[in-house]
Amino acid sequence: MAELPFQRLVEEDEAMSKVADEKWGDEHAYFSQPAMNVPADASWLSVVGFYLFLPLNLGMALLTTFLDPMFRWVASLAQFSTMHGRPLWMCWAWWWYQVAGALQLIARSGGSRFTLFSRSRAIFGGGDWWWHGEGAWSCPYAGVRATMASEQQRRPAFGAVATAVPELFPAEILLFLDGPKWKASRQVLVDTLTAPSNWASRVAALPDVLAAFKPTPCSLATLDKPTSDRMVAAAVWFLLFGVQLTPEQATTVAQWGASGMAGYFVFPRLIHRIAFNLLLKKVTTLRKDTLAVFTAHGLRPLAAKMNDALGPHRRPSSLALADELMYAVNFAGVGGTQHACWGTLQFLQRKTVDVKQAAVVFPPESVSLVEMYVAHPDNFITECVRLDAPVTSATCAFASTTTVAYNNACCGAPAEHSLPAGTLHQYVLSIANRDPAHFDKADVFDPSRSNLKDMIGWNGALSKPADYPRICPGQAMSVAIIQAVVGLAEEVQQVGRSA
Repeated sequence: MAELPFQRLVEEDEAMSKVADEKWGDEHAYFSQPAMNVPADASWLSVVGFYLFLPLNLGMALLTTFLDPMFRWVASLAQFSTMHGRPLWMCWAWWWYQVAGALQLIARSGGSRFTLFSRSRAIFGGGDWWWHGEGAWSCPYAGVRATMASEQQRRPAFGAVATAVPELFPAEILLFLDGPKWKASRQVLVDTLTAPSNWASRVAALPDVLAAFKPTPCSLATLDKPTSDRMVAAAVWFLLFGVQLTPEQATTVAQWGASGMAGYFVFPRLIHRIAFNLLLKKVTTLRKDTLAVFTAHGLRPLAAKMNDALGPHRRPSSLALADELMYAVNFAGVGGTQHACWGTLQFLQRKTVDVKQAAVVFPPESVSLVEMYVAHPDNFITECVRLDAPVTSATCAFASTTTVAYNNACCGAPAEHSLPAGTLHQYVLSIANRDPAHFDKADVFDPSRSNLKDMIGWNGALSKPADYPRICPGQAMSVAIIQAVVGLAEEVQQVGRSA
């Protein structure tokens, strides 16, 4: 009896799945890898010392938080320690400094990253540069744009602080790579997933996909943050992988955003260890749960295919590549789009997300923001991202010795600092996008501004995207998802019908 075509397809599919499972690797071994690049001041011995002197450390951390001259002095100690390899004998400075840094964000900045960065800039003299963590930070538009257009050197660091790898981040995610390995990994991502030819045909089906998460009635008021976040998660996975997440799976994937566990990613290894790695373990559980969603939708063969396409840069297992891919898809793609989508929904109601309400000047009440959105949704979204950035800053490293100026003394004036090649450099998009030297009335919400596309978001300026090697390959997808979610609101639909 002749073999039927569908039987042959089933057998081929089963063979591919078997090969993909063999290439997947051992999950227990993968998540049990030893910590890499642990500075002495973040060792467990340092943590023991922190708790032995806990009352003193908490008192000094509080003083460091609320006394700006002391914060500058402790930051100068951290800079000295960084330049000398972060020796154990200086661990006390990091005990005060990293706890004070967290309190600066929570207690003095109300959880706003934009406010924290602006405050830090003022503390160090209000100039173009300041020191935070293990690196120098800069914010003028011209300099930030030039850095983003360069071939940036990268390493495992987040927020200008060396991060915990492989416990918190895989060591080879795109965020940390540069050179040939980064280019090869990015190209495989683009060719396989983010090129419009791979996902654009699915956009028309998004309203049906999102219907499972739609509130009744569906308005700007009822599209709350958890609902918006789940919708974005489901939309990203549908467009990239062609799969439909269940509500439970969407809730899991949505946890990669700011309303979930994204805040834990910014903590340095010392803070995680002071917390006995409890927060880090939550992130590990999220990674495992997300990989389970990936596997449940039969995507292991895709990971094996992408890993094989890397050639000499392939990872030891397709599990390793899949875990890295989940950071690109969920930490960057889902988390970034969640913020931009929620920001757009909030701006339509004259509210903000990360920045304080007073930091944005909205049009007069007589101007309908919904009508403004319907007229030019792309511009509206872009202006929202300019004023309330999903990605507020990014980390690279100086390629050569660089001299910068800021005040890091307890008392005194700004002084020049010669920083060697390899020193971390954090460039601040959220402040650069409000630089009055480039944007007229920079705090005013104006989607019609003539140089709107000069806004630096999605890792580059949309006015000249080809100039930016790291520009987000999913930018158009992100905007399409935001439009799909916002388009479900009854107010938007009503204006659209009458337009």
